Amino acid sequence: MNPLSRRRHLVPTGPSANRNAILHLAILAMITIFAVLAIFVKLIPAKASLKSSSKLLSSKALVSAACPHGEERTWHGGHPVEDRPGSCWCGADEYCMCTPSVAIDIVLYSTSKKDEHSVWVVRRGDTGQLATIGGFVDVGETTENAVLREAEEETGIIIPPERADAAMKLIGVYSDPRRDNRRHIVSVAYALEFQSSSMTTKDGTGVPKGGDDAKEVIVVPLEEIGVKFKGEDWYADHLTILLDFKEQMMAKTTAKAVVREGEIYEDVARARCEGVAEEV
Repeated sequence: MNPLSRRRHLVPTGPSANRNAILHLAILAMITIFAVLAIFVKLIPAKASLKSSSKLLSSKALVSAACPHGEERTWHGGHPVEDRPGSCWCGADEYCMCTPSVAIDIVLYSTSKKDEHSVWVVRRGDTGQLATIGGFVDVGETTENAVLREAEEETGIIIPPERADAAMKLIGVYSDPRRDNRRHIVSVAYALEFQSSSMTTKDGTGVPKGGDDAKEVIVVPLEEIGVKFKGEDWYADHLTILLDFKEQMMAKTTAKAVVREGEIYEDVARARCEGVAEEV
């Protein structure tokens, strides 16, 4: 037999052979489809997990950069020492920082015809303690403008812009993290002389009155600050601010040392100005 005819004889031909070939191709196609689907099923969760992990790492990186010690939600300090919740603030560029709040404190005082000084303080509506006039500085506001705004809101005093520079003098900057129990607050303290001849009040009486969160306005002779009114009578470190002002005012008039008792901390961190008495 011819070898070529023998090979032709061995290879199946006809309709049955075609059906077998189609069946084999169908099986191969199904195996390929299932294999591809299996690969996708495995890849999709892995991709999602990678994306979630990336977001988590990014979030952790932001928190770590803002508050590196893992205490970004708790502030420790103040008086008395107690933990309290808080948070970091983020800008429009998503850059987050834990920073102190900025506030102003005003030692509002007046001078009598006998050159005796009195200080106008407020009684707080929340604690009932005596406090200097003041509040937080608004975003976009200078500390000087905050003084004028808070003086009007808490006492009704309207200070003409042309009189602001002459009437307002810097006492110091108080930045001790322990100074206020609410949070870390840096306060810029100013002395503001109330002059009834050139200033007025919103009600037209010329007498400062409590407003905003102030329960009432009280006049205290400067010499009684730290003597009659001391210790727990005062909110936060306001007694320290007032005693610093008292020392500055008395520096040129008497050699007598100012009695310093009842301050919340004897070593409150601050930077004080000198010579307020001779400038005002």
